[in-house]
Amino acid sequence: MTSNTGNHPLRLLRGAAPTGDESDAALLESVRAGNAQAAGAFHDRIQPVVSRTVSRLLGCRDSDYDDVTQQALIELVLTVDRFLGQCPLDAWTSIVSARVVYRHLRRRKIERRLFVLQGLESVENTSRFSSNQSLLRIAIRRIESHLEAIEPKKAWTFVLHDVHGYSLAEISEITGASLAAVQSRLVRARKELHSRIGETKELAPLLQELVSQEGA
Repeated sequence: MTSNTGNHPLRLLRGAAPTGDESDAALLESVRAGNAQAAGAFHDRIQPVVSRTVSRLLGCRDSDYDDVTQQALIELVLTVDRFLGQCPLDAWTSIVSARVVYRHLRRRKIERRLFVLQGLESVENTSRFSSNQSLLRIAIRRIESHLEAIEPKKAWTFVLHDVHGYSLAEISEITGASLAAVQSRLVRARKELHSRIGETKELAPLLQELVSQEGA
């Protein structure tokens, strides 16, 4: 992990070059002390992580993308005193940003399609599927339709965990649900999704073909 503090004349540590975590810790200490230059450096440090997270979960073409990104940055600044360093700064930034997206979409009360579609499309770009992108795209569209039929909280939990790789504990922070509730939602979402896929005659062979092509 690197720090963008090179653009801001902050003295972090003497002697050996600081590690990423040490640089982040020093930067956060300066921000909490009210250092104006540190505030600018903090913005530069977290902005790429915020943008990536909002883009993955909401979509960079969404009309509210800029507003949600700004809301996430503001939330991070306002809650910086609550970050105690139990995880890397990038992880905390991603969790807080995801929480802002989650709250925004719940308030907006729109169809979850934008979130689910954006999340599943990110899978299309993984290297292990590079040889059969068109086939995977068809499967993703079919899976998306099933996800849209699942209760929203369960669908969110499934996509956050199985598509984007957030841990159960992180999803608990993002959604404000207990760890037990998150785990239950994931189990039920997987069970319901597998059941729905199994009832789709066209999808089961399609997924089987994907598996066989990946193993070839």
